[in-house]
Amino acid sequence: MQFVGDFYQIGVVVRDIDEGMARYARLLGLGPFWRLDTDYEGRYRNWRGRFANRNAFARWGDVYLEMIQPVVGEGNAREWLETRGEGIFHLGYAVDDLSQRPGGVECVFESWGATMPDGSAAVIHLDTVAQLGYYVELSDRALVNRLNASIDRFLGKQPG
Repeated sequence: MQFVGDFYQIGVVVRDIDEGMARYARLLGLGPFWRLDTDYEGRYRNWRGRFANRNAFARWGDVYLEMIQPVVGEGNAREWLETRGEGIFHLGYAVDDLSQRPGGVECVFESWGATMPDGSAAVIHLDTVAQLGYYVELSDRALVNRLNASIDRFLGKQPG
């Protein structure tokens, strides 16, 4: 099976969202940022519970930067920050099929903050760290389109 998805997002984990936004603005000229805090139920490996994050989004050329400061929960963003430090921890793909498992990799993270009609998670992370050096995030294409449209409206920019 060939992986089918459209690359749209670079996910970065930071210790402090305000400092992270300032750093990315200063070093890379990114911004303005759209802030969105999240609070949802989910699963990371064998842990299930509540996740809360401070998030910021910005356009980065043809893709989006998602900056995440973990606040509550035992997720892969928190684990990455504690074991590897700040930096890129996932690349996001808009997909029509969330059941894809390229190379047979395992789904290790599910966010039930947004769900599919059958109640399954609309955002998942695949455990591709050993093979690629980061997680692959699969997000429902309709959800991605709504999120990106909200970011673009807030930032007063159109895609492209």
